[in-house]
Amino acid sequence: MAALAVGPALIAGAVALGARPFADFEAFERAPLCAAPPSADAGHCVTRLSMTVIKQSTYTTEDPDPPDPPQLPPQPPPMGPFRMVPPTVAKLRVVAASRTTHYKITVRTADGRYHEFEVEHDFYKVAKAGTTGTADIWHGRVVRLRIGTHIDDEWPDWKLGIPVFIVLAGIVVFVVVVIRLIKRRVRERRRKRRLSGIQRYPWPS
Repeated sequence: MAALAVGPALIAGAVALGARPFADFEAFERAPLCAAPPSADAGHCVTRLSMTVIKQSTYTTEDPDPPDPPQLPPQPPPMGPFRMVPPTVAKLRVVAASRTTHYKITVRTADGRYHEFEVEHDFYKVAKAGTTGTADIWHGRVVRLRIGTHIDDEWPDWKLGIPVFIVLAGIVVFVVVVIRLIKRRVRERRRKRRLSGIQRYPWPS
């Protein structure tokens, strides 16, 4: 029965682990802007500094599980030396779909510090070098960028992703343990029925 408690324990631990990042985000959303200049203890308010985009950059990563190539109907043979057959076109499309482009910008805030962020594509398009905007600082780190009406949050995804992963793991462990217990109970009942049948109708000597 101790194994049965592993799943709920993982789920409870994940909820407790994820509560703090969510609470911190909610506190940030409710916090007022700090006065200018901010006080030494700015933990209760959001410091908003002007920023300037210094440069843009991109990089790509390969998808470890690319999509299956589309199933094409049979095609007639190529009618010339320069015609590309459809299977080759499909292969090129799959290769292109298996790559993910990441968008990064480097900004300099009004305090003279440089920061590098990975942003969404829509924000990247307006964050040209020389563009100005604002950066919201919460507990010593930049958590939100703003250029005009465009906003990009910089909360660490792993703090929110790990609790979700642990919850899923806890559910899987709980389901596996329950299935094993059910199978064990079924085997025990079958064994008891066989033993009961043998005792009730013993073999003749």
